[in-house]
Amino acid sequence: MRTIKYIIITIFFTIISLNSYAQNPFHGTWEWQNGNQIFRVFLFEQNSTTKGHFEMVEVNNGIETLVYTSDKPYNSAMAQHWHPVINVGLNSDHVSLSGRILDNSYDYESQDFAQYDLCESWLKMRILTTNPTTATWKVNYYDIIPNNAPPINIPMDIIMTKVE
Repeated sequence: MRTIKYIIITIFFTIISLNSYAQNPFHGTWEWQNGNQIFRVFLFEQNSTTKGHFEMVEVNNGIETLVYTSDKPYNSAMAQHWHPVINVGLNSDHVSLSGRILDNSYDYESQDFAQYDLCESWLKMRILTTNPTTATWKVNYYDIIPNNAPPINIPMDIIMTKVE
């Protein structure tokens, strides 16, 4: 009887351990504050991969005003929103991820943007600490940069804190 209890307890803790190990530590909401601006990233699971959106807000007297967001309509003539602009995968070390990000924070209907083409960049994150959970956030162009690539508007090299 004692052996059966031991086996059941061992199986239970093994399942719990595997479940917590398999969870992606990056899923959730991340923030970086610079003065009265907050850059916020929302990462979630979609079709067995990590997807996400970002936003920049300005806080004045406790009231947030949206500066830009990636979760917006494609243009003023369409109600359809952008699909997630962050598409990354958890690396085998379980403390870093990498993949693509599309900086769609610009006003693409503006004449100022007419000279540019949309261009994906790479995104890398690595967990630095837990309690609170912090991680590096690094964005850059791929090795081959098109001549008409827009400047990257979102933060490129920061430390973010997981808030949810």
